[in-house]
Amino acid sequence: MQLSLITTLISTAALAHAKNAPRAFGLKATATEPISLTAAATAVNAAPTVALNATAVNCFVTLPANPLSAEGLATPFILQPPCSQSVNGQQSFAEATVLDPATGALSVYHPLIMDAGTTPLAPNVVPQLPANAVVGLWFGFNGGVLQLQDANGLTTNTSPTLMGADCVNGLPGVVGDVFGQVSWCGAQAFFAAANTAIAAGLTVIPPLGTDTLGNPCPTSRSFEITDACPSDNVPTQYLLNPLTRQTSQDTVANRAANGNATVINNASDEALLASIIDPLIGCTPFQAPSIDNPGVMSSALALSEIQANALQAAPIGLVPLNDPDTLITGAGTVSPDKTNAYRLGVNQPIVSGSAAATVDATGVTGALVPYCNNMVAVGPPFFKGFQNVFINQGTPAANVGNNLFTFLCERYLMSLTQLVCPPAAFQPVVCQLDGNGAATSCVITLNGTTTTNTTSIAMPTGTAMTTGTVVATMTTSIATTSTTGFHHGWRHRHRKNKY
Repeated sequence: MQLSLITTLISTAALAHAKNAPRAFGLKATATEPISLTAAATAVNAAPTVALNATAVNCFVTLPANPLSAEGLATPFILQPPCSQSVNGQQSFAEATVLDPATGALSVYHPLIMDAGTTPLAPNVVPQLPANAVVGLWFGFNGGVLQLQDANGLTTNTSPTLMGADCVNGLPGVVGDVFGQVSWCGAQAFFAAANTAIAAGLTVIPPLGTDTLGNPCPTSRSFEITDACPSDNVPTQYLLNPLTRQTSQDTVANRAANGNATVINNASDEALLASIIDPLIGCTPFQAPSIDNPGVMSSALALSEIQANALQAAPIGLVPLNDPDTLITGAGTVSPDKTNAYRLGVNQPIVSGSAAATVDATGVTGALVPYCNNMVAVGPPFFKGFQNVFINQGTPAANVGNNLFTFLCERYLMSLTQLVCPPAAFQPVVCQLDGNGAATSCVITLNGTTTTNTTSIAMPTGTAMTTGTVVATMTTSIATTSTTGFHHGWRHRHRKNKY
């Protein structure tokens, strides 16, 4: 098989919040469901003693000592059995952004995550970090719940190593609480240093620019593209040899040397924007030089969030209190503390004001009603404005929509359902679904004008699609259709299908 080069449409399964196969959406635990608190201690790269299981949706990644150092970043992180990078719904990704505090220069490095008992498909590039470098490290996942652990099997709330690197997997101090697919190390210190460099004029943020319709280009906090779980996962890609389960950093040199490898990636909001939406509408994402892929500019979660923090105009799509990632694991209850822990990991202000607010253009309250209202007011006009562009693009997730337009419309509707938004006075988007719950046609009605789409566009050859069923029926109000397993199931398809 030829190397799958996913450019405009992120490769195999990455984007959604939902991801995939058998990452079947209904199979994974959600962040609000109880998860196992045990993580068997495993030597950093010992041959696995636990059999692989393609139906597992909750996985562990073992980090080396000093994961934020050059040596730590260059040491492969280990995906523990029963999980494997060869299974779409278990694929895990890491991304580091590096700040030179003396010059304000930013760069991106992609630590490798590989299966236990394997060796890298190609040697890792060892990063040359500037003096006093400040490093932030973020993780993304295409399954249900990904937890970080040290070489002794201790997790972020119990490991001296991980706590020393300020690794956060959920609500700090609460053993077993998780965000779900995302986690990070050193994020707060990184963003504090970056914001200081920006204020001092050392780090320069590029302007957003305008899209082909003359509107400001969207950011990761624009309601044109936000969903129920905004600002999550990473645009990292790896190369995978599916026969040996070996992975490597996705570089020009490694692609040339491994022509039979496939590209795997993380279905993420960040990738949906930077790798798919931006190129289609005439926008350019904030990028920085890649340390592991010299001569190539790279997108990154941290770069997107830095730019959004500085330039996103109201209304601003900050992480809401009802974000499924920030609900208390097991109880499923709203937690300002957990929401704040998440926001700090993606460079957002902490929650302030009333959670019962009905109007909030800045997003600081985290209140549900204004978040939902802003999605309804901003998303559909954007979809309609670029409908003729989006309908001719392959779908990031075939079980969500049959082209990019229907995907975005159904993703929007599913998010309103997932957030448990109150019924809209008028719902401008209505989608027809097939027997598997994927949108095959969507109608948007704005100011009495209706547009319809029924075109089906397949993803490029070599792109994996997720399978599963998610039903969300929308008429003139927000659906109340049961969506058991919806949270990470839908995300997994997106994150794996990417977005």
